[in-house]
Amino acid sequence: MNSKIWQWIGDYCSGTLDGEEERQLHEWMDESEENRQFFIEGVKMVREYQMVANSDKRASDSLKRVQEKIRIRGRRKLWIQITAAASVVLLFSLSYMFFYISESREDFSELMKVHAGGTKATLIVADGIQVDLTQDNLQEVIGQYGVTVMNDNENELRYDCVEINDETEEKPMFHTISAPVGGEYHFTLADGTMVWLNSSSQLTFPTRFTGSTREVIVEGEVYFEVQHDENRPFIVWVGDMNVQVLGTKFCISAYPENEGIMTTLVQGAVQVTSGDKQVVLQPGYQAVVDQHSGVIKQRAVELSLYTSWVQGVFEYENMELNDIMIQLARWYDVQFTFSAPEYKERCFTGVVRKYEDLDDVLDMIEKTTNVKFIVNGRNVTITSLTR
Repeated sequence: MNSKIWQWIGDYCSGTLDGEEERQLHEWMDESEENRQFFIEGVKMVREYQMVANSDKRASDSLKRVQEKIRIRGRRKLWIQITAAASVVLLFSLSYMFFYISESREDFSELMKVHAGGTKATLIVADGIQVDLTQDNLQEVIGQYGVTVMNDNENELRYDCVEINDETEEKPMFHTISAPVGGEYHFTLADGTMVWLNSSSQLTFPTRFTGSTREVIVEGEVYFEVQHDENRPFIVWVGDMNVQVLGTKFCISAYPENEGIMTTLVQGAVQVTSGDKQVVLQPGYQAVVDQHSGVIKQRAVELSLYTSWVQGVFEYENMELNDIMIQLARWYDVQFTFSAPEYKERCFTGVVRKYEDLDDVLDMIEKTTNVKFIVNGRNVTITSLTR
């Protein structure tokens, strides 16, 4: 009978007691005052455990308080009945608390984690309207602007290559694809050139290439695999500087905080022009254009240090933490603060996977740089380890 009574009490507390159960419960309580008291104390106990399950209190402490209340009432028989029943309730309550609190903590921990960036970008069409490139009905939305694009399996854009008559065809429209902080995007231009946008970067380009050149405008960091066309050079503009190629693989980094506008050549050959200055790069070399004077310097570099982000990793070789944190801040959309200026100059060498959560990346850097990262939401403080 006790199991049935506790089922009534449970249904009563959860608001699921049906009419027949309610009738039977009242009949049972009317049989004796002891039954009525058992029901009242049982409801109190279940209510208290419900409160405990949603708080930071310990279930055992709550049970002791309930037991003490029952002892004070001096009803030994009632105490025996409730104590026996309480063991059942305690079992279910502790099980509930274990799963509820554990899941809640896991959910909270998951919410507190800073996840890596991902595919995220906006298309700005000729009339200024912005289109989220991650939405499901992308093909339908893009089509209304009179531009034919293909939505492949990775939700990336591919502009159709259309044969045109330059004498009769209207001028092409210009689009801009922009990847925000914490975003990246890969797409293909109308000539077959593949483009990778890094975080906080954008490319402005014609929906189709006409005339004797193929020209685009870069802000931020962009990697290109240019489709070869010996009759129409591909020209990338960054302010007054430009990079001209026929067909090649290269990366341009033009963030404001850079030491200069960096063009890193992977394959082929490029000509970098700044004002009346020019250099021709060979694979494995980088041109750095001073953003104020326009002076061009070139140097041999380890390519992976400047292009590994396209392959899904960040590679560092004796790089100062200040420069690393600038990159991670863009990718994870966080703010780094050094508690002392000298910590900026500490160096790190290693390879980290860019799609790992931020705490995993920071743990790796901590192991070899003698610094400690204190994460508070999206603010990260960098301090020295105490020994």
